[in-house]
Amino acid sequence: MSSLPTVKLRHMGINVTDIDRMTAFYCQAIGFVVSDEGVASFGSRIVFLTQDPEEHHQLVLIDGRPEDVNFNTVNQISCKLDCLGDLREYLRILTNHGVSKIDQVDHGNAWSIYFPDPEGNIVEFYVDTPFYSAQPCREPLDLGQSDDDILTRTESMCRSRPGFISRTEWQDNIRERIATARH
Repeated sequence: MSSLPTVKLRHMGINVTDIDRMTAFYCQAIGFVVSDEGVASFGSRIVFLTQDPEEHHQLVLIDGRPEDVNFNTVNQISCKLDCLGDLREYLRILTNHGVSKIDQVDHGNAWSIYFPDPEGNIVEFYVDTPFYSAQPCREPLDLGQSDDDILTRTESMCRSRPGFISRTEWQDNIRERIATARH
């Protein structure tokens, strides 16, 4: 069996009903910039958004989603941040942009905030922790606490769950499993 090429997920596209409103939200509240826009070959408007000069686009918005669809097929759009301070800053920014339903969650392996965009797509911003915790794991997070208090609480919670290891140990294990699966 030959080795499989590595897949690196770098962007996603979502169908939207109001492309101008969605573009404004992702640019003004989240900090994306429009890298390109136009009309797709099938006639819908399309907007490419990025926050990374190495990536032409990280998010693609495509006009044409029917307004009467009552089920959102996007489970979540997840974006990794560098630190708890960044997570707190986005909590503040989103609150200032009128986003009222923001869930703060401790997954053991990540600290997250979840919020809906203007069309109900769930967006997750997260920061990795130094721990592994079997998933699913969903405990309350209070970003009003200090970094040290959050870290101590998360470590205690992770140590109380089955299979506790550090993030580094988990990464080593996964790296080995991926290498084995690819050959």
